[in-house]
Amino acid sequence: MEFLPSVVQTLHSTETVVRHSIWGLDKASLTTRPAPREWAVVEVLCHLRDLEREVFPQRAALIRQNNGATIAGFDEEQWAIDRNYAHADPLDALEAFCDARQKNLPLLDELRENELEKSGVHSQFGTLTLRALLADWAGSDLIHSAQIQRIRLWRYYPDLGPFQKYFKKALRIQE
Repeated sequence: MEFLPSVVQTLHSTETVVRHSIWGLDKASLTTRPAPREWAVVEVLCHLRDLEREVFPQRAALIRQNNGATIAGFDEEQWAIDRNYAHADPLDALEAFCDARQKNLPLLDELRENELEKSGVHSQFGTLTLRALLADWAGSDLIHSAQIQRIRLWRYYPDLGPFQKYFKKALRIQE
């Protein structure tokens, strides 16, 4: 599959993937951190929401409209603290993400291959092409969807008995 259709397909599918990933989970499962340095599902949902509202579409529009524009970075861990992700309502965060994504999908469908090499200058990473930004957007969706699955996996870890050794790497457990 070509790059742009692949990105668009990934971004179109994320809402469904995330909804299915959290379907049936109770509030405690959505708001409890599975380990000290791991986010809870609610924190992942808030992060996805904020990326969708404030980061990816704005950066894409900026690059498309102003080749060479300056792009400011942000500290995702600080956002989580400042915006109190841990105490947000998980379903509100999910709905806000999905609403923002639905508003952004038409913008994604407008993208053209001849725009992919336009770029901006990121405050942390230097030159950032629209291609790299779109790959980051799709990659972010995929990694955070997988992160939610990894958080769910923590629930089963104590009960895995002799099979725990096979899951330590996925859960980033140090021996």
